Amino acid sequence: MKKSVLLFASLFFFCSFIQNSNSNSLLVPDNETVSLIFVSDVMGHMPQVAAAYNPLNDSYNYDVCFKWVKPYLKNADFAVANLEVPIAGKPYSGYPAFSSPDALLDALNTAGFDILLTGNNHVLDRGKSGLEGTISQLSKRKFLFAGSYIDENQRDSIYPIMLHSKGIKIAILNCTYGTNGNEAQEPTLVNYIDTVEIINDISEADKLGADFKIMTIHWGTEYELQANEHQRKLAQFFVNHGINLIIGSHPHVVQNAETLYGKDNIPVPVFYSLGNFISNQRQTNSDGGIMVKVEIEVKSKSVLKMAYFPVWVYRGILNAEYQYHLIPTTDYIQNPLHFKLNSTDSISLRYFDSETHKRLLNFEFLK
Repeated sequence: MKKSVLLFASLFFFCSFIQNSNSNSLLVPDNETVSLIFVSDVMGHMPQVAAAYNPLNDSYNYDVCFKWVKPYLKNADFAVANLEVPIAGKPYSGYPAFSSPDALLDALNTAGFDILLTGNNHVLDRGKSGLEGTISQLSKRKFLFAGSYIDENQRDSIYPIMLHSKGIKIAILNCTYGTNGNEAQEPTLVNYIDTVEIINDISEADKLGADFKIMTIHWGTEYELQANEHQRKLAQFFVNHGINLIIGSHPHVVQNAETLYGKDNIPVPVFYSLGNFISNQRQTNSDGGIMVKVEIEVKSKSVLKMAYFPVWVYRGILNAEYQYHLIPTTDYIQNPLHFKLNSTDSISLRYFDSETHKRLLNFEFLK
């Protein structure tokens, strides 16, 4: 487990959730917290695979992609990403049936990710063998994972994910709306949005002593900037059944976020979609995403602070190296000469930053 430090904290946009009157102690800044960072879709289009390839030694390396976000990830106790590409071996392929090199996992590991989510519509792109191969590679690198399993015994033994840190237990659940029409072949399993099963999973988390429960979910309509009615109803369903935080993915754009209220009027943050973390998509609003940092107070076992900041995907040359570079927009805006983007890319980054903040205006933040 990584130890949380305060380095780079000033770059986050903090929003404090209003607590009820008997929880003023949550506002004490010195209270100990457990911090998690969430990012959305890690994708693997073929131009990304090509950019990672080194013909001199016939190998792949993605490390440089995450250079600028690595300090933020290391600044959290746990970092979580949606792995929306099977690690299924050669031949490597992009949309619509993905498979990326094992080196992508190595880079995610080096960057500081601890947990990868596989409950998404591409988990079965390479069928049963692709699912099994992905889990094998995740296990080899000691990632925690949720969303797909080689069999029921594995699911029962590791799901939901239970994080034990600083005296509290945090449960992470994961599910998807579908798998592009592909069906899991026995004995493999994928977590779907099945409300009966989800209630059972929440109950299991409670039996395991969960103090805080997080639902990570693959849902919504691609490229729609606002959550749809189905998402909103599901979110309230989760809140009504004891979920404390909801993090969504799939639409490939950053959607709106809001605060819902559960039992005892406790606020539950809902981020409907964090957008793309890394991909080759260049359509308006799909060329980036947000990182969300959550600080859970140990004493109250509730959200003390949340923070988000946009990250734009620069496809080009930095430090004489062509790659897909993830650039925190605040870092660029504060020091554009450090990145030396051309005017077109600079305009695109600033536009993405501005439009992203517009959809999150209902969250107070400090610059």
